[in-house]
Amino acid sequence: MRPVQKLTPGNALPQSGALISSVYRPHGSAYTHLEENLGDYCSYCEVFHSDLEVEHIVSQHQNDSQKHNWDNLLLACGRCNGKDNKSNKPVDLDQIYFPQQNNTLLAFEYREGGFVMVSTILANINQKQKAQNMLDLVGLDKYAGNPKYPDLNPRDIRWKNRRIAWELAVRYLSDYENNRRTADDIAMFAAQRGFFSVWFTVFIAHHEVKKALIMAFPGTAPRCFDVNYNPRPRNPGNLDSI
Repeated sequence: MRPVQKLTPGNALPQSGALISSVYRPHGSAYTHLEENLGDYCSYCEVFHSDLEVEHIVSQHQNDSQKHNWDNLLLACGRCNGKDNKSNKPVDLDQIYFPQQNNTLLAFEYREGGFVMVSTILANINQKQKAQNMLDLVGLDKYAGNPKYPDLNPRDIRWKNRRIAWELAVRYLSDYENNRRTADDIAMFAAQRGFFSVWFTVFIAHHEVKKALIMAFPGTAPRCFDVNYNPRPRNPGNLDSI
């Protein structure tokens, strides 16, 4: 899951120069500012989409006082934010890894076939549980045949979209390693398809491509990467965070 850097209220957006407000009434009016800040990507499954929703990190049913606050808003696809996934489920920000406050790229592993799982590199049980809580919150481990979800909605094809992205990334990896495409070519194509984490995983051994991907996807948090563009903890002083 791509870690993102949301601008804070009062800061100017990079292209339009518009200032971020602390309050958006109605909350949907934050769409264009979120889009310019973070790109046209679901904050959770990372699909590229032209019709995303402004979603409440903590739902308005849980805390209506946060309904219009910029800090409580992200972009999400209708599937991740739908009633069979995140919707109005209760959220404890201290017990779930979110892309705007943690390095969520360290929380999950992306694998061939479109599969997502809690990362095996997480250091302790609290870290693993917080990653699992996010996985469960938005159903990122839902795929056809998973016994955990016997009643999977057939329209939930997020896993299939990730699989297609993986196959494309592998094809582009061959092109890159055989000098048929540049790092910028790959990053530009990936940015038009989404699924940052899939592309980043496939190109993990190629620093120039990782750099280009970070630059091509608007709002990717630079502090979440080291000098070789490998993921590093966003909150290094907190042993239960990443």
